[in-house]
Amino acid sequence: MNNNSMLILSYLNQAVMEAQIDRARNYHTHLAMVKLDLPFEPSDGLVFKEMVGFMHSFLDFSPIINDGGSSFVLFMHDTKLHTAVMTIKNMLMSIKIKYGTSVKGVGITALEEGEGLHELQERLHTLYMKSKISKTKEIFYATSSFEYGSGEVEKSLVSIFTKEPKIKVYGFYKEAPMVHEAEVLEFDTSMFNLRLPKEYLNFLKREEFVYLEHPLVPDIMRSDIISIDMNHSLINLSKVKFLDNSPVHRKNIRVTPHKPVQALMTYKEEFQMEGIVSDISKNSILLTTQLNKAEEIQAKDLQNKKFTLSFHIESADKQVYAIEVQAMIFKITGNQVIVNIYPTPEAQREITEYITMCQNLLLLEAQTS
Repeated sequence: MNNNSMLILSYLNQAVMEAQIDRARNYHTHLAMVKLDLPFEPSDGLVFKEMVGFMHSFLDFSPIINDGGSSFVLFMHDTKLHTAVMTIKNMLMSIKIKYGTSVKGVGITALEEGEGLHELQERLHTLYMKSKISKTKEIFYATSSFEYGSGEVEKSLVSIFTKEPKIKVYGFYKEAPMVHEAEVLEFDTSMFNLRLPKEYLNFLKREEFVYLEHPLVPDIMRSDIISIDMNHSLINLSKVKFLDNSPVHRKNIRVTPHKPVQALMTYKEEFQMEGIVSDISKNSILLTTQLNKAEEIQAKDLQNKKFTLSFHIESADKQVYAIEVQAMIFKITGNQVIVNIYPTPEAQREITEYITMCQNLLLLEAQTS
């Protein structure tokens, strides 16, 4: 590549990155950025091309640009940092299963209010370099205010809650989230107090712990419930714990179908297995089948293959829709099979509407129980 071509590429990348930030600002949406190391071998060029195409599709066709050498920058619009981290983890797991490639160096951060491209790039590159030299962590992620593992967690939280005392509190009813915004009134190293509406506190009486989400904290927090003061609308929580994974991390809500849903799995148009959909989200399904059928799937070595999953769902107005999606097996445990699904935009819309309907039914049940 000559100097002129390199200069054009530099301007092109800069223009794309600035356009992504402008879009997020103009539409007042979240923007997460990812920098990762994707090794390239000329002899495996076709596999590399297919892998990049898979990543592009997995991230809803968001831009991917080369940032020099083997480093690439990915953009995730309408995505908070917590969600971006779990989405990238799922994508890298799929890449490892599908292509046998382990991506090691990964940095993730998100655009913050009033922030420019320079600050965002510097933080992203720092996280990326930490990941490349780390022997224990494959992904580093942070906001400008907080990086878990920095050694000053408590001090960072005090600063964050002072700056922004609003926090989301999650309780779950049959895996459907019931969430409400709370105000942090007091925080120290052992416990802290939140103010919540009485009707939500009444629901939390049946819970032993809650999940907490703050926009300036990259990890979801879990905290045990010590006491609830209904008279003053207060909940007292014990010291927080940071989680790498939680129900809140799921990109989409996972629900149990309101009626039994039977699914059929085929590979190269040949029937392989049938099962009942135990729960469903926008990007994964848990199937329950006969133990011998699950064992047969493992014996056939279909865990690294893309297959077709077909099932029917019923809408609130009793209309039945036939859904067919491409899928890959994520995990098999006993007679349960977890599959990642890759629906078309039309199928994704139908699944989303179905999940919303199931969630509304669960929330209505929780409020009346």
